[in-house]
Amino acid sequence: MGLNNINIKERMEHYNVTGLSMTLIENGQISLVDQYGLLEAETTKSVNSDSIFNACSVSKFVTGMLVMKLTEQGLLDLNEDINKRLKSWKFLIINTLRNLLCHQSGTIDPVDSFTELRSNDGIPSTVELLEGKTSYCKVPIEVRYEPGSDFQYSDAGFCIIQQLIEDVTVRPFEDVINDLIFLPLKMDKSSFPITIQMKKGKTSLVAIIKMEN
Repeated sequence: MGLNNINIKERMEHYNVTGLSMTLIENGQISLVDQYGLLEAETTKSVNSDSIFNACSVSKFVTGMLVMKLTEQGLLDLNEDINKRLKSWKFLIINTLRNLLCHQSGTIDPVDSFTELRSNDGIPSTVELLEGKTSYCKVPIEVRYEPGSDFQYSDAGFCIIQQLIEDVTVRPFEDVINDLIFLPLKMDKSSFPITIQMKKGKTSLVAIIKMEN
């Protein structure tokens, strides 16, 4: 495969990318690892093999992997009414974990929700977010259309999944995903330190992982 026909630095400039860490996989094996640019604009901090990046919505994919592990263990069920296992917060209608994973749960992120993180305001709990009791989500999360009938990309949906996992395991989400995903894969530089993510170039509230190269 190779990257001989791609000018990485030109592409970074074109898309306004400050720093980049890249891994090329061929035939199931890592064939290239390389880093380019800076960790932060207008600094001299270069990206290197130890740099840690926010995984943004890749965290949703990893959360999906965790859901599958817990389903194998019998702690979750993709097709049952999610309210049977949710304790801290409830849907007002029958819904399933499968719908949440597929962004078809009927939830639509409220306008101007999950906006830029304001560190001075602290980090609210997932339940506070879902109940609309924070400046990051000012109205309660509710079903807005029939579950399974439409696709609406939803950060709130994965907040619900996070709360479900914590209710079922009676453990912090970051501890569960560390034990079942990161440690078995020897990803000792990866973590879910706080519940925020990058959205439209800003830091916003929802699940995030700091993932190793």
